[in-house]
Amino acid sequence: MREHNLKLQPDKCEFLRKEVSYLGHIITSEGVKPDERKVEVVKNFPTPTTTQKLKGFLGLAGYYRRFIPNFSKIAKPLTELLKKNTPYIWNEKTETAFNALKESLSTEPILQYPDFKRPFVLTTDASNEAIGAVLSQGPIGRDLPVAYASRTLIVAERNYPTIEKELLAIVWACKYFRPYLYGRKFTIVTDHRPLTWIFSVKDPSSRLLRWRLKLEEYDYQVVYKKGSKNTNADALSRIQVAEISPDDKEQRIEITQDEKQKIFQEMHEKPTGGHLGMNRTYDRIKLFTSWPGMKQELEDYIRRCEICQRNKITQNKTKMPLQITTTPDVVWEKCSLDIVGPLTLTLEGNKYLLTFQDELSKYTIAIPIQQQDAETVAKAFVEEIVLKFGI
Repeated sequence: MREHNLKLQPDKCEFLRKEVSYLGHIITSEGVKPDERKVEVVKNFPTPTTTQKLKGFLGLAGYYRRFIPNFSKIAKPLTELLKKNTPYIWNEKTETAFNALKESLSTEPILQYPDFKRPFVLTTDASNEAIGAVLSQGPIGRDLPVAYASRTLIVAERNYPTIEKELLAIVWACKYFRPYLYGRKFTIVTDHRPLTWIFSVKDPSSRLLRWRLKLEEYDYQVVYKKGSKNTNADALSRIQVAEISPDDKEQRIEITQDEKQKIFQEMHEKPTGGHLGMNRTYDRIKLFTSWPGMKQELEDYIRRCEICQRNKITQNKTKMPLQITTTPDVVWEKCSLDIVGPLTLTLEGNKYLLTFQDELSKYTIAIPIQQQDAETVAKAFVEEIVLKFGI
């Protein structure tokens, strides 16, 4: 330090300590944990009575979200109160979430330091409301957490089938923990067995294909593990499979013909539909529901839409009849003359081009001119064509 002219202030230094308090965290030889003094502030935080006080609590608790498994799902009832035009009503659900966040900070284990010489384990899970992940190291089943991460699902994502939600959790977790995982061999642990073979499907949907392409930059293997044996998975959102999967097709709700017509009318003809085209209307409906043959039925419906037929411009171009043209036998036998413009005005004051082309050789001359009147055109033609090439 003397060599680099660095100085320390003694009253701000601590030496020979087994643990250090830094930015609200306790750093020890075993790992990182929240500062007990800050945890006490969270645990003793009074029930928020206003939106501003709730923001203060979520800001304080959110600072330690990396220590709280499935933070987004636990806090969802509270974050819902912060939405615009939502009345501030404190009920049993918000009270449960409020207490759960307090409890999580006081019971969760210490986060381990990442050892980049050892392989990582990425455990993911999804529910109807959120997705979450645990980054850990060690033998599966005895692995110790390095960090937790979670987020809530947007409206469109909540309509995904279960297998797509589970795969979304993997794609999102790999991106979130990319600095730890990229360029290293790691293991993905899932409690959803179909994910172990979804990567070998030869003809996946466009969404699954995009996600598979995103995952191709990583070096990983997928391991299935029952939820009951997955200790880290308790940190994630665990639910029963309620979506349509290959094993429960008989539970699929059948949509009647009248219901289909109502869906088409709502998504296409109502003011929110706006009489959009076939593909855009189809994509909107797919966010909420689908059934076999839906695309063809929708196409037939839109073709019968009187407003669309009356107001939309047809895309069928009128084809002109083919004409037989004669080809000159020698150059300069037949030439074409045309004017292009107006164009951007040049420094010389020209804004048109007089174009001359020989129809056999396609030899072309472009002559800049200021005006397109007969006198200007004739003068340019004589000076640039006749005097240079003859008649």
